[in-house]
Amino acid sequence: MSFVGDAEAIAQRLAVTRAQPSKVLSVVSAVLLVLWIIVMVFFFYVVVVTVKRHIPRLLMLFHGGVAWLFGIRIHVRGELATDGPVLYVSNHVSYLDVFVLGAKVPASFIAKAEVAGWPVFGSLAKYQNTLFFERNTRRAADQIGVMKEHLAQRSNLILFPEGTSTTGDRVEPFRSSLFSAIGDGQIQPVTLVYADYQRQPMTQAERDRYAWYLPMPFASHFFAALGLLRSDVYIICHNPVRLSDFPDRKSCAAHCEQFVRDGLESILKRV
Repeated sequence: MSFVGDAEAIAQRLAVTRAQPSKVLSVVSAVLLVLWIIVMVFFFYVVVVTVKRHIPRLLMLFHGGVAWLFGIRIHVRGELATDGPVLYVSNHVSYLDVFVLGAKVPASFIAKAEVAGWPVFGSLAKYQNTLFFERNTRRAADQIGVMKEHLAQRSNLILFPEGTSTTGDRVEPFRSSLFSAIGDGQIQPVTLVYADYQRQPMTQAERDRYAWYLPMPFASHFFAALGLLRSDVYIICHNPVRLSDFPDRKSCAAHCEQFVRDGLESILKRV
Protein backbone atom coordinates (compact mmCIF):
# COMPACT_ATOMS: atom_id res chain seq x y z
CA MET A 1 0.00 0.00 0.00
CA SER A 2 1.42 3.39 -0.94
CA PHE A 3 0.49 6.91 0.00
CA VAL A 4 -2.44 7.89 -2.21
CA GLY A 5 -2.12 11.14 -4.13
CA ASP A 6 -4.42 13.00 -6.50
CA ALA A 7 -3.94 11.69 -10.05
CA GLU A 8 -4.97 14.92 -11.76
CA ALA A 9 -2.75 17.09 -9.56
CA ILE A 10 0.22 14.77 -10.15
CA ALA A 11 -0.31 14.88 -13.92
CA GLN A 12 -0.51 18.67 -13.91
CA ARG A 13 2.71 18.99 -11.91
CA LEU A 14 4.61 16.59 -14.14
CA ALA A 15 3.46 18.35 -17.32
CA VAL A 16 5.18 21.61 -16.40
CA THR A 17 8.23 20.51 -14.43
CA ARG A 18 11.69 21.11 -15.86
CA ALA A 19 12.54 17.49 -15.04
CA GLN A 20 11.32 16.10 -18.34
CA PRO A 21 12.79 12.66 -19.11
CA SER A 22 14.69 12.07 -22.34
CA LYS A 23 13.37 9.02 -24.21
CA VAL A 24 16.79 8.45 -25.74
CA LEU A 25 18.46 8.52 -22.33
CA SER A 26 15.74 6.24 -20.93
CA VAL A 27 16.41 3.64 -23.62
CA VAL A 28 20.19 3.84 -23.26
CA SER A 29 19.97 3.63 -19.46
CA ALA A 30 17.53 0.71 -19.67
CA VAL A 31 19.91 -1.23 -21.92
CA LEU A 32 22.83 -0.50 -19.60
CA LEU A 33 20.71 -1.55 -16.63
CA VAL A 34 19.97 -4.93 -18.21
CA LEU A 35 23.66 -5.43 -18.98
CA TRP A 36 24.61 -4.39 -15.44
CA ILE A 37 22.16 -6.90 -13.97
CA ILE A 38 23.50 -9.70 -16.18
CA VAL A 39 27.12 -8.92 -15.27
CA MET A 40 26.38 -8.69 -11.55
CA VAL A 41 24.28 -11.88 -11.49
CA PHE A 42 27.27 -13.69 -13.02
CA PHE A 43 29.56 -12.31 -10.33
CA PHE A 44 27.03 -13.24 -7.63
CA TYR A 45 27.17 -16.86 -8.73
CA VAL A 46 30.98 -16.79 -8.83
CA VAL A 47 31.21 -15.26 -5.36
CA VAL A 48 28.65 -17.65 -3.87
CA VAL A 49 30.77 -20.57 -5.03
CA THR A 50 34.08 -19.07 -3.89
CA VAL A 51 34.21 -16.37 -1.18
CA LYS A 52 30.83 -15.71 0.41
CA ARG A 53 32.20 -13.08 2.75
CA HIS A 54 32.48 -10.59 -0.11
CA ILE A 55 28.79 -10.75 -1.06
CA PRO A 56 27.70 -7.66 0.99
CA ARG A 57 30.32 -5.52 -0.73
CA LEU A 58 29.24 -6.84 -4.12
CA LEU A 59 25.61 -6.02 -3.34
CA MET A 60 26.54 -2.47 -2.40
CA LEU A 61 28.43 -2.15 -5.68
CA PHE A 62 25.38 -3.36 -7.58
CA HIS A 63 23.05 -0.87 -5.90
CA GLY A 64 25.49 1.97 -6.45
CA GLY A 65 25.66 1.16 -10.14
CA VAL A 66 21.88 1.16 -10.47
CA ALA A 67 21.62 4.50 -8.65
CA TRP A 68 24.22 5.93 -11.04
CA LEU A 69 22.17 4.79 -14.06
CA PHE A 70 19.21 6.72 -12.63
CA GLY A 71 21.44 9.80 -12.41
CA ILE A 72 21.36 9.73 -8.62
CA ARG A 73 24.32 11.05 -6.67
CA ILE A 74 24.27 9.93 -3.05
CA HIS A 75 25.50 12.07 -0.16
CA VAL A 76 25.87 10.70 3.38
CA ARG A 77 25.69 12.98 6.40
CA GLY A 78 26.52 11.77 9.86
CA GLU A 79 28.08 8.49 10.89
CA LEU A 80 26.56 5.14 9.97
CA ALA A 81 26.36 2.73 12.91
CA THR A 82 28.33 -0.40 12.13
CA ASP A 83 28.59 -2.12 15.54
CA GLY A 84 25.95 -4.70 14.70
CA PRO A 85 23.40 -5.89 14.84
CA VAL A 86 21.75 -2.65 13.74
CA LEU A 87 18.14 -1.99 12.77
CA TYR A 88 18.13 1.03 10.45
CA VAL A 89 14.72 2.75 10.34
CA SER A 90 14.08 5.12 7.44
CA ASN A 91 11.34 7.11 5.80
CA HIS A 92 10.14 5.59 2.53
CA VAL A 93 9.75 7.54 -0.71
CA SER A 94 10.22 5.17 -3.64
CA TYR A 95 11.46 1.83 -4.95
CA LEU A 96 14.62 3.84 -5.63
CA ASP A 97 15.23 3.94 -1.87
CA VAL A 98 16.48 0.37 -2.11
CA PHE A 99 19.27 1.34 -4.50
CA VAL A 100 20.16 4.51 -2.59
CA LEU A 101 20.33 2.86 0.83
CA GLY A 102 21.68 -0.40 -0.57
CA ALA A 103 24.68 1.45 -2.03
CA LYS A 104 25.78 2.80 1.37
CA VAL A 105 24.21 0.71 4.13
CA PRO A 106 25.47 -2.85 4.72
CA ALA A 107 22.13 -4.43 5.51
CA SER A 108 19.25 -6.51 4.18
CA PHE A 109 15.80 -5.05 3.60
CA ILE A 110 12.38 -5.85 4.98
CA ALA A 111 9.92 -5.65 2.09
CA LYS A 112 6.25 -6.34 1.53
CA ALA A 113 5.49 -9.90 0.43
CA GLU A 114 4.36 -8.86 -3.07
CA VAL A 115 7.88 -7.73 -3.98
CA ALA A 116 9.04 -11.37 -4.01
CA GLY A 117 6.90 -11.94 -7.10
CA TRP A 118 8.05 -8.88 -9.06
CA PRO A 119 9.84 -9.71 -12.32
CA VAL A 120 13.64 -9.40 -12.05
CA PHE A 121 13.57 -7.23 -8.93
CA GLY A 122 11.96 -9.95 -6.84
CA SER A 123 14.81 -12.29 -7.72
CA LEU A 124 17.40 -9.61 -7.07
CA ALA A 125 15.85 -8.93 -3.68
CA LYS A 126 16.21 -12.61 -2.79
CA TYR A 127 19.94 -12.43 -3.57
CA GLN A 128 20.20 -9.82 -0.84
CA ASN A 129 18.46 -11.97 1.78
CA THR A 130 15.46 -9.64 1.83
CA LEU A 131 12.81 -10.57 4.38
CA PHE A 132 9.36 -10.58 2.77
CA PHE A 133 6.55 -9.78 5.21
CA GLU A 134 2.80 -9.48 4.81
CA ARG A 135 1.20 -6.23 5.97
CA ASN A 136 -0.71 -7.98 8.72
CA THR A 137 -0.35 -7.07 12.40
CA ARG A 138 -1.53 -10.56 13.36
CA ARG A 139 1.67 -11.92 11.82
CA ALA A 140 3.87 -9.56 13.81
CA ALA A 141 4.98 -12.18 16.34
CA ASP A 142 6.15 -14.54 13.58
CA GLN A 143 7.86 -11.70 11.74
CA ILE A 144 9.69 -10.59 14.87
CA GLY A 145 10.95 -14.14 15.28
CA VAL A 146 12.33 -14.16 11.73
CA MET A 147 13.99 -10.79 12.31
CA LYS A 148 15.58 -11.97 15.55
CA GLU A 149 17.11 -14.98 13.78
CA HIS A 150 18.53 -12.69 11.09
CA LEU A 151 19.89 -10.16 13.57
CA ALA A 152 21.37 -12.91 15.76
CA GLN A 153 23.82 -13.57 12.93
CA ARG A 154 24.93 -9.93 13.27
CA SER A 155 23.26 -9.20 9.96
CA ASN A 156 21.79 -5.70 9.88
CA LEU A 157 18.28 -4.89 8.67
CA ILE A 158 16.63 -1.86 7.04
CA LEU A 159 13.02 -1.21 8.01
CA PHE A 160 10.57 1.34 6.56
CA PRO A 161 8.30 1.73 9.62
CA GLU A 162 5.85 4.07 7.89
CA GLY A 163 4.55 0.98 6.10
CA THR A 164 3.99 3.06 2.97
CA SER A 165 5.79 5.23 0.44
CA THR A 166 5.08 8.96 0.39
CA THR A 167 5.49 12.12 -1.66
CA GLY A 168 8.97 12.62 -0.20
CA ASP A 169 8.17 15.89 1.58
CA ARG A 170 6.64 14.36 4.69
CA VAL A 171 7.11 11.56 7.20
CA GLU A 172 4.13 9.39 8.11
CA PRO A 173 3.73 7.94 11.65
CA PHE A 174 6.12 5.08 12.45
CA ARG A 175 4.64 1.71 13.29
CA SER A 176 6.45 0.27 16.29
CA SER A 177 5.44 -3.40 16.20
CA LEU A 178 8.70 -4.68 14.67
CA PHE A 179 11.05 -2.53 16.76
CA SER A 180 11.16 -5.12 19.55
CA ALA A 181 13.04 -7.57 17.30
CA ILE A 182 16.32 -5.72 17.84
CA GLY A 183 16.55 -6.68 21.52
CA ASP A 184 19.76 -5.19 22.93
CA GLY A 185 21.06 -4.11 19.52
CA GLN A 186 21.16 -0.61 18.09
CA ILE A 187 18.41 1.23 16.25
CA GLN A 188 19.57 4.01 13.97
CA PRO A 189 17.11 6.53 12.51
CA VAL A 190 17.97 7.41 8.90
CA THR A 191 16.45 10.18 6.79
CA LEU A 192 16.21 9.92 3.02
CA VAL A 193 15.88 13.24 1.18
CA TYR A 194 15.42 13.56 -2.57
CA ALA A 195 16.79 17.06 -2.48
CA ASP A 196 18.16 18.53 -5.72
CA TYR A 197 17.65 18.23 -9.45
CA GLN A 198 20.40 19.63 -11.65
CA ARG A 199 21.98 21.10 -8.50
CA GLN A 200 18.88 23.16 -7.70
CA PRO A 201 16.41 22.38 -4.89
CA MET A 202 13.65 20.12 -6.18
CA THR A 203 10.11 21.33 -6.54
CA GLN A 204 7.44 18.81 -5.59
CA ALA A 205 6.85 18.18 -9.30
CA GLU A 206 10.50 17.22 -9.73
CA ARG A 207 10.36 15.06 -6.61
CA ASP A 208 7.36 13.25 -8.10
CA ARG A 209 9.72 11.95 -10.79
CA TYR A 210 11.43 9.95 -8.02
CA ALA A 211 8.76 9.45 -5.37
CA TRP A 212 6.45 6.55 -6.21
CA TYR A 213 3.01 6.30 -4.65
CA LEU A 214 -0.52 5.52 -5.74
CA PRO A 215 -1.97 6.10 -8.30
CA MET A 216 1.38 6.24 -10.14
CA PRO A 217 1.93 3.31 -12.53
CA PHE A 218 5.20 1.51 -11.91
CA ALA A 219 6.52 0.72 -15.40
CA SER A 220 6.17 4.19 -16.93
CA HIS A 221 7.48 5.86 -13.76
CA PHE A 222 10.53 3.57 -13.74
CA PHE A 223 11.29 4.12 -17.44
CA ALA A 224 10.89 7.90 -17.13
CA ALA A 225 13.19 8.02 -14.09
CA LEU A 226 15.92 6.38 -16.18
CA GLY A 227 15.73 9.34 -18.56
CA LEU A 228 16.32 12.06 -15.99
CA LEU A 229 19.47 14.10 -15.46
CA ARG A 230 21.46 14.46 -12.24
CA SER A 231 19.70 14.38 -8.91
CA ASP A 232 21.18 14.56 -5.42
CA VAL A 233 19.84 12.38 -2.63
CA TYR A 234 20.90 12.68 0.99
CA ILE A 235 21.18 9.94 3.58
CA ILE A 236 21.21 11.54 7.03
CA CYS A 237 22.42 9.23 9.78
CA HIS A 238 21.12 10.19 13.22
CA ASN A 239 22.52 9.02 16.55
CA PRO A 240 21.68 5.37 17.23
CA VAL A 241 19.58 4.41 20.24
CA ARG A 242 18.57 1.25 22.09
CA LEU A 243 15.15 0.10 23.20
CA SER A 244 16.39 0.14 26.79
CA ASP A 245 16.74 3.94 26.49
CA PHE A 246 12.94 4.26 26.39
CA PRO A 247 10.00 3.14 28.54
CA ASP A 248 8.53 1.15 25.62
CA ARG A 249 8.91 0.51 21.90
CA LYS A 250 6.27 3.10 20.98
CA SER A 251 8.31 5.81 22.66
CA CYS A 252 11.39 4.60 20.79
CA ALA A 253 9.51 4.67 17.47
CA ALA A 254 8.22 8.18 18.18
CA HIS A 255 11.77 9.36 18.95
CA CYS A 256 13.10 7.90 15.69
CA GLU A 257 10.19 9.33 13.72
CA GLN A 258 10.86 12.83 15.02
CA PHE A 259 14.56 12.70 14.18
CA VAL A 260 13.81 11.42 10.68
CA ARG A 261 11.24 14.20 10.21
CA ASP A 262 13.64 16.86 11.49
CA GLY A 263 16.32 15.62 9.09
CA LEU A 264 13.93 15.86 6.15
CA GLU A 265 12.84 19.37 7.07
CA SER A 266 16.42 20.54 7.57
CA ILE A 267 17.14 19.86 3.90
CA LEU A 268 13.82 20.83 2.34
CA LYS A 269 13.63 24.17 4.15
CA ARG A 270 16.88 25.45 2.68
CA VAL A 271 16.63 28.93 1.22
